[in-house]
Amino acid sequence: MHTVIRPLQAEHYKSAKDIFYDAFDKYNLPVKDFGLSWRLRSPEDSYGIFSEEGDLLGLAIVSFHKRNGTNRYLDYLAVHSAFRGQDLGTQLLTFILDSCRKENTAIHLFPVKSERIRAWYKTFGFEETAGGYLNLHWYATRN
Repeated sequence: MHTVIRPLQAEHYKSAKDIFYDAFDKYNLPVKDFGLSWRLRSPEDSYGIFSEEGDLLGLAIVSFHKRNGTNRYLDYLAVHSAFRGQDLGTQLLTFILDSCRKENTAIHLFPVKSERIRAWYKTFGFEETAGGYLNLHWYATRN
């Protein structure tokens, strides 16, 4: 399948919300959390992976938190269940990480409950902190 990665725009909100509902347990992650992340996202750093026809297949919502300067937070990364297993999530995450590497910025994830998902992120170089956060730094953080 040929896909294209491009920034998420306002007109993608409904499709993005549908992917959120499909990917996450709406009782543990209410859609209001997604709505807040959508509003606070960095439009320049949040991307979707689209089919040739322009359908949104997956998304990466990225935000910044004031106390962390230029470091990014990957709030949500999800691929619709109908398109999982085709490496779309890997393509999207790789795209985001390449941008972080070029800009020499870190990216953080909030604690991930699933061991399988946590292990997947670790294959990309994320390291787990004592608080359960996953961090990826392109620069030395320790001497």
